[in-house]
Formats: sequence, C-alpha cells, structure tokens
Amino acid sequence: MKTLVAYYSLSGNVKYAAERIASIMDADLLELKPENEPPKNFLKFLFGGKSVIFGEKAYLNHFDEDPADYDCIVIGTPLWANRVTPAVREFIMEHPFEHKKVGLFASSAGGDAEEMLSHLRKLLAGNNVAAVMSLKNPLKMREEADAKIDEFTAVLKGSNAPFPVDASS
Repeated sequence: MKTLVAYYSLSGNVKYAAERIASIMDADLLELKPENEPPKNFLKFLFGGKSVIFGEKAYLNHFDEDPADYDCIVIGTPLWANRVTPAVREFIMEHPFEHKKVGLFASSAGGDAEEMLSHLRKLLAGNNVAAVMSLKNPLKMREEADAKIDEFTAVLKGSNAPFPVDASS
C-alpha cells in the first residue's frame, strides 16, 4: 500500500507525529508549507486564529507529490480555534482525491479536536476514513502520543472496513 503523510505543523507537534507515522508505515512525507505562514512567536495565536476564523487562503509552496498516486493518505493538522488550518484545508481543496483509505489526525494544546475532525471527514466524502486520532501536546507527552500513534497506524495498516475506527480515545 503506497502511503502519503501530508501535514502542516507550526510548533513541531504535528511534525513529530507525522514523522513517526511515516516511519512506521514506510510512507512518503509531505510537509505543507504556506507562503503566508504565521509567525512562530506568541503572535502565532492571533494570526492563526484570525486566519481560520476568516477562512483565509493559504498559498502553499509547490510540491511534487500527487495524492492520486497513493492508496492511503494520512493528513495531520494542529487545531486552531477549533478549526482545520488553512494549509491543510487548501491541500484538500486544491488536490481533491476520492476512493482512498484516509487517516486523519490532529494535535492540540488541550482543545477537543472532534468537531474539526468531523469537518475534515465531510471534506473528504468519497474516501474511506479508516482511522482518526487526536493528540494533546505530543512533544511533551511522547509516551502517550507514541502509544496512540502505534494504534492509529495499526488500524490504517489493517483496515479495509468501510467505516471509520476512532483511535482518539
């Protein structure tokens, strides 16, 4: 199964999870890099929140990976103001795909990602969302994050079911 892990990470939490998932699944890794990225200091909360609340467009840097070339696509995003980041939303809208096995994961500092993950499922209608995962501070809580990531990847590797399996509990 040819797998792509596409992710956006500003603080490194999603990157940590994405790299671990890609390693376990022997997947290609695609970091989504917007040209208009928020600053990485304390202002990130203001700029990031504003960008998702107002639905601002992310202008992604060019990448060569084509989702159509993969059997399984894993998408990772931080949770910003209970919403998906503009970079991930733009990836999905600009590079639509169907009939793929999909894994979705989110990272937050403590917020509940379920509503945002549900929204992502709707954006990806026509695909088999086989696993979802919500992580809290994976860089600070690595042992807990690693256990969830291991479960998440095991579900993705073995799932052929048409219904999603939730690895976020």
